[in-house]
Amino acid sequence: KEEPLAITINSEGIVFIQETEVAIDTLTARLKAISNNQKDTRIFIRGDKKIDYGKVMEVMSEITSAGYNRVSLITEKPQR
Repeated sequence: KEEPLAITINSEGIVFIQETEVAIDTLTARLKAISNNQKDTRIFIRGDKKIDYGKVMEVMSEITSAGYNRVSLITEKPQR
């Protein structure tokens, strides 16, 4: 099976695909190129807990608007 693509939003709100920084306005074009426009590619979104949740939703909206439908949010298990 294919490994999912990981999209990370760091504490400054900078977006990365895997380890490569990408501007939000080029995100979908880069995803299409990386995934060969395969809309069933699994995509995991991880956001730093310090950023505004709206930024995570903006990124998710960009991805789903491009037709990708296998998008999941990744969270860390709370420490006890």
